[in-house]
This record gives sequence, C-alpha cells and structure tokens, in this order.
Amino acid sequence: MSIQIITLNVNGLRDKKKRNLVFNWLANKRYDLICLQETHCSVNDIMQWQNEWKINGGNKSVWNCGTSDSRGVSILQTKNCPGEVVFDNTSSQNGRIIKCSIKTESAIYHISNIYANNSGIERKRLFESFHNFFGNFTDDSLDHYNILVGDFNCTLDKTIDRNPSHSRDDIGKRNYFFIVTI
Repeated sequence: MSIQIITLNVNGLRDKKKRNLVFNWLANKRYDLICLQETHCSVNDIMQWQNEWKINGGNKSVWNCGTSDSRGVSILQTKNCPGEVVFDNTSSQNGRIIKCSIKTESAIYHISNIYANNSGIERKRLFESFHNFFGNFTDDSLDHYNILVGDFNCTLDKTIDRNPSHSRDDIGKRNYFFIVTI
C-alpha cells in the first residue's frame, strides 16, 4: 500500500475564489493527504473552509490557525485516502504545526505538517522542540513511522536559494539537517 502526500505553501486562502480554485484542483488530483502551509485562516473560518473543501470533492480536514494575514497550517483528507485517518487537535494553536495519523493493517503513519518561522532564531527553537514532539507509542503491535512535511523556511544553499545571495548562513539549516536524520 502507498500513501500519496503533497505539501503546498498556498500563501493565503482568504480570497474565496482562490480558495475554491485550490480546493477543486487538489480534490481532483490523486493525492491521499494534502498538507497546506500559510493558509492565513482564523478560528472563525474553520467551519466554512471545511465545508468548502467537502463541496469541492474533499473529505475531512483539520486546521491550526495563525492570523488572517500570517501562518496557518492544514491537513486535508481526500475521499480515496487509504486507512483510518485520525486528526490530532492537540497541536499548539500558533498556526505552525498540525498532526494526523493514518492507521493501516500493518502500520501507523504519524504525519506532522509544519510552517517554520522566518526568523532563524525562532525556527531553531521550533526545530529543537521536535525532540519531544514525537512521543512514545503505546500500540506496539504495529510499526510506527513519523513523516515530517511542510515549509521549513530554510536556505540550504544561499547561492542558489536567495536572490540576491546573502553573505551569512541560515542558522536553522544545521537544525533542519538534524531533524531529517532522527
């Protein structure tokens, strides 16, 4: 069995026309889970946006809001997603992290969608918080896999990732490589 996951920085979904175009386009692709960053959703938008996702052909969704002009992450489930999807609503409410799990016959996949800070120092703190982010699993009858996706806001190579190039290195880069290898 395979799970198709896409991650996309949408740079805001406040505009209803843009939101419906994005939802319709994503619902008609062959993805199982869609992880969005920079949604710019507010708590008052969640129910409407969940309904619009379903009207456009999607299934369930979960949202972690930032403000109406920054942050915000979401995980959208499509109708063809295999296994049982459980959304985790315990993520911090700062619009940076949201999680879900997909349980199949042989494994549980823990998916974490992040939108990292632009500030190198704040991003470093976020990455360091991942040490305690992936908890111990009580169900040892199945294999567990952690999948971390999102917009890490890191410059891996300043000469090709920035225009114009900066002379200083991105301090979050070292922390990014650490979390990828854990």
